[in-house]
Amino acid sequence: MKKIFRILSVSLLFCLCVSFLSFAGKEGLSASGSTSKGITWKYYTGDDDENGYPIYLKNQWRQFESGWCYFGEDGLTMPGSWALINEKWYYFDENSLMLHDTTTPDGYTVGPDGAWVKDGQVVIEAVTNN
Repeated sequence: MKKIFRILSVSLLFCLCVSFLSFAGKEGLSASGSTSKGITWKYYTGDDDENGYPIYLKNQWRQFESGWCYFGEDGLTMPGSWALINEKWYYFDENSLMLHDTTTPDGYTVGPDGAWVKDGQVVIEAVTNN
């Protein structure tokens, strides 16, 4: 099972890298770095701001052939972690892809849209300012 998982992970990384290379200098995905939890990515929109700096997706979902990623406030993905997005919890694997229709590594269930499900219901958590 570990061997299959490694093969799938390497294949996914290869696909993501190839898709980035095809967009070199244009709109596209690029690796931003890695953490102990996995690879972080950013997505260049193809536009630059008024100062000539590239504009990256922020607080937005993006679908790729391999699945869905979310680019947070800092423009980066969140590998190997949970994220509260629009009052729903989502889990992202080490490649920053949203898990769906499965059980997360820490034992929680996520439904078809990727949101955390408990007792058949999507868990809704409001953001509170303390």
